[in-house]
Amino acid sequence: MGTAQDIEVYKDSIALELQGIKSDSLKATRFYRESTNALRRYNDLGLSRIYLDSAMYYSKQSGFKDSEAKCHFLYGLLERVSGNNEVALGHLEKNIKYFEKDSTNKAYALFQVAIIHRNLGDYEKSLGKYLEILKIFEHKKDSSAMASTYNSIANIYGDMDRYEESVANYKSAGAIFKAKNDQRNQVNTLNNMAEIYLRMKDTIASRNYAYQSLEIAQQIKEDLALGGAYYAIGRSFLSSDKNRALSNYLKAKTYYERINYVGKLVPLYNDLGRFYKNENNIPQSVLFYNKALDILRESSDLLDIKNTYEGLSDNYALNNNFKKAYEFQSLYIVTKDSLFNEQNIKSINQLQKQFETEKKDKEIATQQLEIQKQEAEIQKKKTVQNYMLGAIGFLIIGALLIWAVYKQKQKRKEQEFLTLKREYQIRSLEALIEGEEKERFRIAKELHDGVNGDLSAIKYKLSSLIEMNNKVIHEAINMIDDSCKQVRAISHNLVPPSLEKFSLVEAVEAYCNSMNVANEVEITFQAVGEEFTLTKKAEINILRIIQELVSNSVKHAKANEINVQVSFQSQILQVTVEDDGIGFKKDDVDDKGIGLANIDSRIQYLNAELDFMSNNKGTSYTFEIDLNKLDEY
Repeated sequence: MGTAQDIEVYKDSIALELQGIKSDSLKATRFYRESTNALRRYNDLGLSRIYLDSAMYYSKQSGFKDSEAKCHFLYGLLERVSGNNEVALGHLEKNIKYFEKDSTNKAYALFQVAIIHRNLGDYEKSLGKYLEILKIFEHKKDSSAMASTYNSIANIYGDMDRYEESVANYKSAGAIFKAKNDQRNQVNTLNNMAEIYLRMKDTIASRNYAYQSLEIAQQIKEDLALGGAYYAIGRSFLSSDKNRALSNYLKAKTYYERINYVGKLVPLYNDLGRFYKNENNIPQSVLFYNKALDILRESSDLLDIKNTYEGLSDNYALNNNFKKAYEFQSLYIVTKDSLFNEQNIKSINQLQKQFETEKKDKEIATQQLEIQKQEAEIQKKKTVQNYMLGAIGFLIIGALLIWAVYKQKQKRKEQEFLTLKREYQIRSLEALIEGEEKERFRIAKELHDGVNGDLSAIKYKLSSLIEMNNKVIHEAINMIDDSCKQVRAISHNLVPPSLEKFSLVEAVEAYCNSMNVANEVEITFQAVGEEFTLTKKAEINILRIIQELVSNSVKHAKANEINVQVSFQSQILQVTVEDDGIGFKKDDVDDKGIGLANIDSRIQYLNAELDFMSNNKGTSYTFEIDLNKLDEY
């Protein structure tokens, strides 16, 4: 969480950057990204909502439906954090409906729905959503997302006091994090396991996992990870060695205070307050309870508030300050009643769920009993007939089984064929693209070494005749100079020399500058976000896409301005090429057009997601590449 000054500096910088963006679709994308940044980096719900309102406005202005649906997702998240569960569910349902065929976006929205059901106390429904999410990520073979889902499922099982199942899911998550060398998430998972074993009264196992967490935290040297590990160790010693418990609590306090992590400081301060109260060190106990209270003044966590009020009331009573003790006891009772009502709602929801399930089970059992009675009566009357029907039934079942086995084999063969077809397509795409690059290199080399050399030789021979002061010879030399420049330009465009020595961003900037000089259209380039590194093969394909899009705009769009932007953040590379030209309908373009076919092939090769929009206000191409998926691909 940043300071007020940090947030103001951040707002000013964003306002300055947005002044240079003219496209509504690009503004929508940028406002959406800054809304998420305001929430994640600064935990500022108000600022996040302001940016999100702007993102939704520009999404509707540009007709960018994908962006509008994503805004509904973020609205759902903000409303959920604010406690407006029904409103949040409404936004999330709109997002899920739009992305019904986009399993990844659907899964992210289902995550929020699962959290809301958990907050409402409907653990069964929440668990059902998480299991649905897990199937999606298993199908996509997205191991990182699977690990996060296993963690969430483990949390739900912990809420339901199903500790063995909780531990099993934490172990599944931990195994994936270990395989991917994700040490930060390994620490969190081990701390969660330590807490579950503490609830199971197995302090030895709890302490073992806490020390494993500490070992990894010391390797990555992150304050949050170290604080969590020491806190877990301190809790494991609380019932057996108070000195070691206190020592680890204080170490955790140092790390949490260094990063001002209020989410963990409040329970830690309350634990320290309770510890010193049990040791009859009233001043220290009051000190830590008051530290917790200072943080909780802007919090809605009733459980932490209740524990703090209770601790202060007990301390003042022990110190014979009965006025203060009564004051905090009253606050404790009010908070306890509110918490009791909240927990009651969750319990009622859970009991209602159980009641409905039991009622359905009883109805099914009654129906089954009635059916059994009827079957018994029929069997007494028609024993012989039933034997014959049974024989026929066995024959039918046997035939059905044979048919089912046959269909299963056919289905397996079809799946194998589709897999082989997909692998063949990928290899074909790669071979096609590599072949195209080799042919470009060959043509460029022949132009540069052959045609350009011949032109230079002709120029040299003609230059020797300049003394004759023949006007035709001068014109011929000038024409040869122009031809040399064109050959050089074509050669460089086929094989950009900038990519051999420089990064993708530098190559794109050089290309835009050269096109800007050669054409009347104003071409601007902007690079935003963090630095990134790609393979040369990926960089070449991205540059080719940008070249094709810019070339199309220059030739066909009748545009006054073309904007090219490359941005990178959180392992997502986004490239946008847009113009203010006359636009076109994609269905009207010749299906045999080489340019668009090349773009589609390269997008597929890069495993990228493409958003396209064109109307009479201009044309916008935006494609995103997840570097994690690109590496796996």
